[in-house]
Amino acid sequence: MNRSRSRAAPPARRDLLVAAAVTVLELTGLRTGPPVPEPSAGVAVLGLVLSVAQGVPLAWRRLHPWPVLMVVTAAFVAHALVVAPVPPYGGWVALAALAVARDARATALATGGLVAAIALAYLPTALTAEDVALPAVVTVAVAVTGQLVRERRARSAALAERVAAEERLRIARDLHDVLGHSLSGIAVQSSTGRLALDAGRQEVAHDALTAIEEASRASMREVREVLGALRDAAAPGLEEVGDLVRSASHAGVRVTLRRHGDLLDLPGAVSRVAYRVVQECLTNVARHAGPCRAEVTVRRVPGRLEVEVTDDGQGAGVTGSPGHGLVGMRERVSATGGEMSAGPQTGGGWRVRVELPVREGT
Repeated sequence: MNRSRSRAAPPARRDLLVAAAVTVLELTGLRTGPPVPEPSAGVAVLGLVLSVAQGVPLAWRRLHPWPVLMVVTAAFVAHALVVAPVPPYGGWVALAALAVARDARATALATGGLVAAIALAYLPTALTAEDVALPAVVTVAVAVTGQLVRERRARSAALAERVAAEERLRIARDLHDVLGHSLSGIAVQSSTGRLALDAGRQEVAHDALTAIEEASRASMREVREVLGALRDAAAPGLEEVGDLVRSASHAGVRVTLRRHGDLLDLPGAVSRVAYRVVQECLTNVARHAGPCRAEVTVRRVPGRLEVEVTDDGQGAGVTGSPGHGLVGMRERVSATGGEMSAGPQTGGGWRVRVELPVREGT
């Protein structure tokens, strides 16, 4: 076992400062209750030790909240009974640390113990119930505040985890879309080039290799963009849909692109989702529909963007369960508040239709 890991971690500098401040407060703090006679030398030394015992252990309150609270509380009670009553400054700090680190049940148990210690320390010194009530109320307030801080941190951690999970899912969808689209085109062109070489058709093979080179470069560029999203790199949007159509044409799919309305001032999220939908649809056509024609229609109407991709091939997705592509599309569309439908067309082929809400003036 690593010897450095087996050793107890030293307290942080902030914890040392808190422990020093509380120790000074315990040594110089205001006494409560009626005046007490000047203590003897032995009692004075004991009071000094007990005051230090209420402050110094706080340096380890985050590492060992329960033992620190018990030591500080015991020192507080002993000091009150032997020397003079002093407010439990160290106990409150230790309780706050425990409340932040432990659940409500443990915090309630610790709060009850400290309130009982306050009563045990103060009542024998002829203090009234009102004198006990104020520090007890402060103790409860410290515990409640610590629990509120704990809950806020838990919510922040859960939110950060959810955001990280959504970001990982988004990057996974982007990689699926980019690589699926590019690799499908490369696979088709590779097959075309191989058959052309076997047939001695050098020009066709040359065109296929050129298309593979272009698709590979485009894929590398988009992968860099997806991975660069962590550095706020821009993802492709609907303004680049023409490149998708040309890429699909190189992969052997004859695609017609129809655009209606103003597509230049779309919100970035809507534009990116529409681009990915078209990309995934054309990828599915190249993979599953066989030689066919496809038509991409993008229409901007007041309040929404409509995207429709149809083909007259065998119909990707007619047989078998939906793949990750359709699931990813639905997740993207749902994330923007849109709606999506996908299914076979009457007479053959496949149709995907998406409607994305657009807030005018966004």
